[in-house]
Amino acid sequence: RVFAAFSLSESWAALLALQDKMEDDAGAQQGQIQVLENTYIMKPQDHEKFRANEVIKAVKALLDERLKGKKYDSGESAQLSKELCTEIKEKVKEIGAPRHKLVVQVTIGEVQGQGVRIASRCLWDVETDNHASAYYTNPYLYCVAMVFACYYE
Repeated sequence: RVFAAFSLSESWAALLALQDKMEDDAGAQQGQIQVLENTYIMKPQDHEKFRANEVIKAVKALLDERLKGKKYDSGESAQLSKELCTEIKEKVKEIGAPRHKLVVQVTIGEVQGQGVRIASRCLWDVETDNHASAYYTNPYLYCVAMVFACYYE
């Protein structure tokens, strides 16, 4: 049998070395962490508000560009929806809506002579939050894109 024998001074030295290493690691990480103070800005300024009219125009143009002449394919629609969501979100960020949480929902379906109604509900502040929606349709598919902008306080 092998027994490990440590004296109290060896254990104490190992513990101090471990503590020093942890402090060094914490110090290195502190240089990477940015601590921000609360701004207490409760409402966006006029130039920071979500501009729904500009967003609608941009989303319609994007849908026209990406979906023109496409036929509905159920296998491709899921990936196409994700791509459109990402592109729409980037386009809205370019337009500018600082301090807004953006939620984008895209629905793609096959046209078979049916009627479709898409609705959503949200609990929000009518003074600071807003939404925009646009649609595209051709003989083969329809697409509805909705963008919700909720102001971060």
